[in-house]
Amino acid sequence: MGLYNPLARHVFAPALDIARGTRTMRSLSELEESQWWSAERLQQLQSDRLRRLVAHAYSHVPYYRQLMHERGLSPGDIGSASDLCKLPVLTKEIIRANTELLLAEGFPHHELIAGTTGGSTGTPLRFFSSRESRYTRGLARSLRAIEWAGVYLGDSKVRVTKKRMDGSVLGQVSERIHDVFTRETFIDSLSFSHRTLPAIVKRIRKLKPRCLIGYASAICIIAEYILESGSAVPEVGTVVVGGEQLFEPQRELLATVFDVQPFSKYSSFENFDIAMECEAHMGMHVAAEDLIVEIVDADGEPVSPGSPGRLLVTNLHEYGLPLIRYDTDDESSFIEGPCPCGRELPLISNVIGKTGDVIYTPSGKRLSPLTLGSSNLAPLGIKRFQFIQEKVDHVVVRIVPGTELSTTGAEELSANVERHFSRVLGDDVWVEILVVDRIEPTPAGKHLFLISKVRSRGDRAANPRQV
Repeated sequence: MGLYNPLARHVFAPALDIARGTRTMRSLSELEESQWWSAERLQQLQSDRLRRLVAHAYSHVPYYRQLMHERGLSPGDIGSASDLCKLPVLTKEIIRANTELLLAEGFPHHELIAGTTGGSTGTPLRFFSSRESRYTRGLARSLRAIEWAGVYLGDSKVRVTKKRMDGSVLGQVSERIHDVFTRETFIDSLSFSHRTLPAIVKRIRKLKPRCLIGYASAICIIAEYILESGSAVPEVGTVVVGGEQLFEPQRELLATVFDVQPFSKYSSFENFDIAMECEAHMGMHVAAEDLIVEIVDADGEPVSPGSPGRLLVTNLHEYGLPLIRYDTDDESSFIEGPCPCGRELPLISNVIGKTGDVIYTPSGKRLSPLTLGSSNLAPLGIKRFQFIQEKVDHVVVRIVPGTELSTTGAEELSANVERHFSRVLGDDVWVEILVVDRIEPTPAGKHLFLISKVRSRGDRAANPRQV
């Protein structure tokens, strides 16, 4: 650590906590201690927090109160993670249809923060988080997660993502202050092209960050460019990737180019950091103090360790719009046995759900799928969508409206979606919108939100549009 780290940890970060009325640093200290607790002690903490959450949901959340009445349940019937299967799985469709009923009665509106997510399988969602859950608890989990990669508050970082800021003025200001104090430099993955990548690599090389962090596919685009161009490799202390599945060839690519073993983390906009690799690289530890992760079958019943299943998350600190047994649309499995690092937090395997495809355009853009800005589709009332790159200059976006639309309504929705993706992709790409009743899953039952048919280098060459 350098001289700046103690200032960041003990002066600047606490000052930011005071300014925005949060307790992030206190929560971080608690997590740094509890990560070494025994499995039994962690389970007891988890059960205590679950009982408080369920009692709150029963008393203050109409959706859960009605649900438990229908099932003949009382709060006392759910005392630990193993009892959660008495409740049904909470899907994005249920949240969209019952958002008002899921909001806690009497919860201060100024403590709620609106958010949207594009969904890993093309199911956009609009939701709300409490300031406690997002800033005090969620941000603390994020800080602890990268500590496992040897990165501490105040270490310089380069973040490669699509910019996503809190819509409120306070949120934007606090995020900018946070970036300054944490010495974080942002690189917009939406800007990637054969023209911009040389300058991006040069910038990272000049910064010499302690950590290169961001979307797996976006950082892999940088790594591929370095290999293709023969550019000098930037000196980075470590690489942390998230936002989508890290495939084994991508892991090998990053290790080869940057000469470090990358760390993979699993997070979502709804729950922030959920799980993260430690230095042993034997799976991802779940932040079990704050979250309950279940791996279940199609009926919502637990599967045995090692068996893949649907990944459900219960956020133990979300009291504004509780998400109990929330279906992430992703899949994973529990890993049995102790981790050499000594932590007894549960281990899960790589999370499957987010595509690793890259989108190419005639102008030379190379776009990670997470830069598509699909979260902007949620306010438009879209139930499901699928993005198909047919050719380098032609994409098809299939959308399923949330409600039945008139001809005029369908045309207006199509125009709005076309304008959004045209801004992202550029005017040299033909964006074709198809309004459909449903999107068929793959033979394996997966609802892929991105399918790219542009594979080879020859496919990427710009061809005149033919219509």
